[in-house]
Amino acid sequence: MVSTPKYRALAGIPALIGLSFAITVPTRCYAQAANNATSSESATAEQISPAVMKKFEAMEARIAQLEAELQARPAAQQTPALAADPGGKISIASLQTPQQPSAGSKGAQEVSPAEATPSEPFAYADWTWLNGTPRNKDVVWDSKFFTPEIRFDTSFVHSFNKPQDDTLGGSTEIFRSNEFQMDQISVGGDFHWQNVRGRILTMNGLFATTTPRNDASPGRGQWQLRDAYRYVSEAWGGYHFDVNHGLNVDAGIFVSYIGLFSYYNFDNWAYQPSYVSSNTPWFFNGVRIQWFPTDKLKIEPWIINGWQSYGRYGSKPGLGGQILYRPKSWLSLVFNNYGMGEDTLGNGYGHVGRSRIHTDDSVLIKYYDNPHKFLDKMAFSVTGDAGCEYGGGVSCYGTTKGGPKQSFLGWMAYNRFWFNHDRYGLTIGGGQMNNPGRYLVLLPPINGADAISGSPYFTQNPGDPYKAWDASITYDWMPKQYITFRSEYGYRHANVPYFTGHGGITPPGGNTTVVLTNGGSSPGLVSGTTFVPGPFLSATPGFTCVAGATGWCPDLRKNEASLRFAIMVKF
Repeated sequence: MVSTPKYRALAGIPALIGLSFAITVPTRCYAQAANNATSSESATAEQISPAVMKKFEAMEARIAQLEAELQARPAAQQTPALAADPGGKISIASLQTPQQPSAGSKGAQEVSPAEATPSEPFAYADWTWLNGTPRNKDVVWDSKFFTPEIRFDTSFVHSFNKPQDDTLGGSTEIFRSNEFQMDQISVGGDFHWQNVRGRILTMNGLFATTTPRNDASPGRGQWQLRDAYRYVSEAWGGYHFDVNHGLNVDAGIFVSYIGLFSYYNFDNWAYQPSYVSSNTPWFFNGVRIQWFPTDKLKIEPWIINGWQSYGRYGSKPGLGGQILYRPKSWLSLVFNNYGMGEDTLGNGYGHVGRSRIHTDDSVLIKYYDNPHKFLDKMAFSVTGDAGCEYGGGVSCYGTTKGGPKQSFLGWMAYNRFWFNHDRYGLTIGGGQMNNPGRYLVLLPPINGADAISGSPYFTQNPGDPYKAWDASITYDWMPKQYITFRSEYGYRHANVPYFTGHGGITPPGGNTTVVLTNGGSSPGLVSGTTFVPGPFLSATPGFTCVAGATGWCPDLRKNEASLRFAIMVKF
């Protein structure tokens, strides 16, 4: 309320009424006892001191003055707080209403009801049941400026092939056999202040080595991009615009949504995802724009360097985007698309002229939810992927004058069960892929090979065949929302020798692959090794590796069964 002498006078009215009540009550009692008006007035006068009567008379005069001023004021200038009622009396209750500027007063503005603040995107439901989404319902600590995030992922994997070098290939989640390994050690969080936002999450552990080695873009040009970025999984900054339900513009390294599963195993229903997730990008480097036209829809374009690449492979950037639609609390639809990017490493400036297109689409449905039952929740996810490469000697449409067919087709499906208030979880699932040309097949680290060096022991030439399928069953114990104890059995099969066998994929004398100054490596063929004509369905189609007296050939198998155990923590 505005404080003025006039308001201070009016503020004394309640006290005045109380004083009048205190005076008149004893007067009435006395009058009833005396039985005549004269003696009543005399007794009353005797009880009231001259000082009190003088104050009472001054207040009466002040009220009369204020009423006269209000009646003289034009009606348009009267405020709700001071407007007189038809009886010419001031409403004491109205005095507690804050004074608003009148329409004709200086600086006045039209008063309208406050517009409702747009709701947060997807905040209308609990989405912790989703595959690829953290299941934490509470934040351990938060502030207006920073929300921390800490992750640990420790695993023990046993391959029934029992490789003598303890090395596994063909995965972005399991890398060593019969050893305890830290796959992820990450510290960071989200920064947010006055619509400015940023996020950083470090990446230490095996992921700091296994993820960069699958990116061949540092083989073009200088500055050793693998070393520059290997210890961060996310690092971006941006700005939030208050448009519709939100508009974010961010630049840097951010996680990829292609393949449904999260980069971080804690968020997923299974430890080793199927091929359409494990063989597709975990991160992008570029700019993303997240637009939320409603609280149930996100439209997100990307302008990026390429397909999970720190740099560009050729002359064109990659373009893509996601549409995420969640119309109901039990349904999530995800559509990812990528195109135009040149993602094949060439010589020199690397302009092979081969472009890639890819679509990745998922449906997630929670078809049962009863928290009062021991089996309290059930959900499933289905993902389908399709894509191809064209130009630079390959074609999307089979063997033509443009070159052999270079394509990708795959799917995966998982069903998840939760028990006893989400303390236990069980997931059954698997998938399949067909990738002629092998451009999305993860190169095994044979003799230290990586995406830049390639390997003469497992070729990735146009038209090289590769089909594979897998299945897994996963059991989770989740005593707290911040930790998961996971046990998993998985089986993987390929139509060509691909997985590490008992003989291993490391030469007896150690790796002979030569590391180059740009952070890559050159193909490592052990001296004395030869290749003779062989079957088309092989690691080297049309040829078979022969070690001879002094050479060496890796032990590759078509099958791999393994047990996977992990303790995963996320704060």
